Amino acid sequence: MNLKRDLVKYVRDRAKSRYKKDVECYICGNKESLDYHHYYSLTELLERWLTKNGFKIDSAEEIIQVRDVFIKEHSKELFEDAVTLCHKHHLRLHSIYGKKPKFITAKKQPRWVEKQREKTWLGTMA
Repeated sequence: MNLKRDLVKYVRDRAKSRYKKDVECYICGNKESLDYHHYYSLTELLERWLTKNGFKIDSAEEIIQVRDVFIKEHSKELFEDAVTLCHKHHLRLHSIYGKKPKFITAKKQPRWVEKQREKTWLGTMA
């Protein structure tokens, strides 16, 4: 394989300009050290898509040729099924769901985020 980095990084680099990263953490309102979290793992999404379409990527040129099609077909997962979190909450989410959360957790993660937000905001009102 003639790749200097993971395939998903080629896709992420291309998609980053369209990310709708907020100016504060959705959970706590922190405005520093913000991360953009995808509920669906981009690595797993890409691997599934490549397999489904019979692509065997061996070079940077090959992933660059198909990444726009992948981005278009997965725009919901890339740009809507995501949230801006401060680094602390992002790490906490990954400590619960793992470094590379599985697809089966994609619907659970937003519920966890909402519960953390409720706890945080209710705590500030007490």
